[in-house]
Amino acid sequence: MADSTAGRISTGGKQPYPDTVDPRATTEPVIRLPLATATTAFRSQLEDWIMTERLTRGFAVTDREPRCPFDPSARLAAMAGEEEPTRVPMYEPRFGDADVLLVSRYADVRAALGDTRLRYSRLPLADGSPRTYLPGFLPDFDGAEHTRLRRMVSGIFTPKRVQTLRPMIERIVAERLDALDEAGPGTDLVEAFALTIPSDVIGEILGVPTSLRGDFHRLSAGIVNFANSPAVYFSHLAAFGAYVTSMVDEIRRNPAEGLISSLLAEGDEKITDAEIIGLTSALVVAGHETTASMLGVSALALIQRPDQRALLLDDAVPTKNAVEELLRYMSVSGVFPRAATEDVTIGSWRVKAGERVLVSLLNANRDPELVSDPDRLDLSREPAAHLAFGFGSHQCPGQHLARLELQLALPALFRRFPGLELAVPADELVFHQDGANVYGLEALPVTW
Repeated sequence: MADSTAGRISTGGKQPYPDTVDPRATTEPVIRLPLATATTAFRSQLEDWIMTERLTRGFAVTDREPRCPFDPSARLAAMAGEEEPTRVPMYEPRFGDADVLLVSRYADVRAALGDTRLRYSRLPLADGSPRTYLPGFLPDFDGAEHTRLRRMVSGIFTPKRVQTLRPMIERIVAERLDALDEAGPGTDLVEAFALTIPSDVIGEILGVPTSLRGDFHRLSAGIVNFANSPAVYFSHLAAFGAYVTSMVDEIRRNPAEGLISSLLAEGDEKITDAEIIGLTSALVVAGHETTASMLGVSALALIQRPDQRALLLDDAVPTKNAVEELLRYMSVSGVFPRAATEDVTIGSWRVKAGERVLVSLLNANRDPELVSDPDRLDLSREPAAHLAFGFGSHQCPGQHLARLELQLALPALFRRFPGLELAVPADELVFHQDGANVYGLEALPVTW
C-alpha cells in the first residue's frame, strides 16, 4: 500500500485509469448523460475501471474531472447513471479488503444515511473478529452511546450558540487577512488562510492554547488518508492519540475556558478521560479539515469565475445562499462505509445483511433530482437540501459553525484582495486524490 504521500495528483498529471477506456482523454467536454443513456454508454468502461484497482473510501469524494477539478470524474458520473449501486472493491486500513456498494442517487443516499440498520460500528476487522473501538470517537458509536456522547458537545454547536461566536471568528479572519497582506504576493492561501482560520476557531472552542494548535493539520492528515498500509495508518493514529492526550493533560494542569475543561469538570461518572480524548480527536479532525478544504477550493473557484465572485459580494444575493451553493457544488467530505445489520431495502434494491455500503455525497449533490443543471455553479441559486454535511444521526454536529466560518471568511477575503489571482498556472495545482477522505488543495499560491 501507498505511504502517506499517496493520493495526491496534479490536475495536469496522468490519471490512474486505462487510457483505452478513459473518456476524459479526449479534448471534448465531458457530458453528463441521462441515466439510461449513461448506463449503456459507460457500462463497459465501468467494468474495466472497477477491475483495474482497489479503491479507498476517499474515491467517492476525490475522484474528479481533471479539466474541471470541481466536477465528478467520468467514472463517478457513470456510476451515478447505473440503475443500481455499483459494486466496488475497496481497501480500508482498519478493516482490510472488501467490496462495497457505491450509492450515488440523492434519494438513495439520503435513505441510506438515515437508516440505522446501516452502521459503521458493525464493520468487522479484516480477520472477521469484532471491531475494537476508540473510546469517545463519535463515528465509532451508534444508538444510546452515540446519543450520550453527541449530547456532550451538541450544546456548543447549536445555531444560536454558534452566532455568539461571530465576533471571535471575525477577529480571527481579520488577523489572518492582515498576516496574508504582510506576507505579500506569492503566499500559499491554504497555509496562510484556509487552514489557520478553522484551526484557530476550533482551538478557541476547545480551549486549546495557541502554542499547541500548530500540529492540528500535520497530525490529523495521516488519519484521514485511507490509502496507507495498516502499519502506517495505525502509527499515524497512535501519534495523533498521543498528541491529543498530551493536549488534554496540559489543559487539566492549566484549565482554560473551553469545551475540554468543561468535559474534564464533568468527572468520570459522566465521561471518562479516554472518552474525552476520543471525542476531542473527532472534533479536532472534523473541526478543521473539511472547513479548510472548503475555503481553499471555494477560493480557487471564485478566483477563476469572476461572475460568481461578483455574486458573492453582491448585497442582493444573501451570503448564506451563496455558501449553501458552494457546499453543494464542492461536496468536499467523504463518509464512513457502513455494514447492514440485517437485510435492508433502499429504494428499489436490497442490501443483504453483512454487505457494505459507501455513499457518494458528491454524486448525490449533483443529482438532477435535487437541482436543475446540477453541474453549474450558481451562487444566486435558491438553497437546496444538499447532503454536504451528511444526514441522519451521524450528520456533522459542527455544520452551523462551518457555515458561519465560510460566510465570514470568503467575502472578507475578496473584499480585502479584490485583485486576487493565481500565482502559478492552474494545471500545476495539486489536489487530494483517492486516499484522502476530504477533497482539497495541497497549496494555492496567490498574488494580487
